[in-house]
Amino acid sequence: MPMAPGTPASAASRGRPRSPLVDRAILRAALELFREHGVDGVGFEQVAEMAGVARTTVYRRWSSRESLIAEAIANGRGADDEDVMRKPLSPLSTARGVIDALAEIVSSADYQTTVARLVGSTPDHPRLMAAYWHTYLVPRRKAGVEAIETARARGLVRREADAELLLDLIGGAIMYRLLVHPRGKTQIRIRPYLQKVMRELGLTA
Repeated sequence: MPMAPGTPASAASRGRPRSPLVDRAILRAALELFREHGVDGVGFEQVAEMAGVARTTVYRRWSSRESLIAEAIANGRGADDEDVMRKPLSPLSTARGVIDALAEIVSSADYQTTVARLVGSTPDHPRLMAAYWHTYLVPRRKAGVEAIETARARGLVRREADAELLLDLIGGAIMYRLLVHPRGKTQIRIRPYLQKVMRELGLTA
C-alpha cells in the first residue's frame, strides 16, 4: 500500500531507532534551503551536506523531496505554535487571546517567507501542498474546529456558524494580507486587521 503524502520513508520500516537529533538537523537544513531557494534548491545532497549527515541518511528517512519539505515546514511551524502555547493558557481561551497569538506567529519574517515559498510553488509542485496539508494542516484544523466549538459553547461564536468555513475565511484573510496587500505585515498592523476580520465574522473579542 503506498504511503500517504508527507509520510517519512522509514515510518513503516524496522530496525535501529531514528535519532531525533539527526532528524532535527535534516529538517532545519531542508527548511533553511527552502526559504532561501524554493523547492528546486532542496536536493537531498544539499540537505545532507548542510545537516552534516550522509545522503543515504536522508533517503532512508524521506520518500520524496516534497515529503521532506512538508515535514520541515510543519516542524518549524510547530515550534512557533509551541512558543505561543507556552504562555499562560487563560488568554488563549478568548478571541482576543487567539488574535494576539495569530498576530505574533504570522508577523514573523520566517513565517512570511515560508508561506510565500509554499504558495508560490503550488503550480509546479502540487504534491508539496498535498503533503503539507496532510502533515500539518489536517491536525491543526481539527484543533481549530475544537477551539471554535468551545468558543461557541461560551457564546463567542454564532450558533449557526460553520466552523470549517470560519477557518477557511480566517486563513484566507491572513494569506491575502501577507501575500497580496503591499503593507500591513507587521504585528502592530496585523493585530487590528485580525480584530476587524473576527468582528465581521461575528466572533466576539
